[in-house]
Amino acid sequence: MKEAAHGIARLEGYLLAHRARTEADDAGAAFARRFAWMGPHERSDVARAFAQEHLAVRRLMFRAALDRADELRDQYSRRYACLRRRLVVTALGVVTGGTALLSIAVRGWE
Repeated sequence: MKEAAHGIARLEGYLLAHRARTEADDAGAAFARRFAWMGPHERSDVARAFAQEHLAVRRLMFRAALDRADELRDQYSRRYACLRRRLVVTALGVVTGGTALLSIAVRGWE
């Protein structure tokens, strides 16, 4: 099961990277078309440079999103652990209090 999930994650990563590359190439070509006065070779160089910058920006944004996701995961994990401890302490307090009240009630009936 883990192998299948890992394979699917790799495939999804490949598809996302391919899509990002295609979008960067398209954006570079659209940018280079604005410079009609350039020759085809120059426009191709501009398109390629733009696509590389576009991908670099996307990588930075992706890395920032991953870092933020890690931060949030850590924050929520700590918060969940704190809430779980509070719940256990509260439950133990209720059980202890109930036991004490029951003990007092039973002694009172004797």
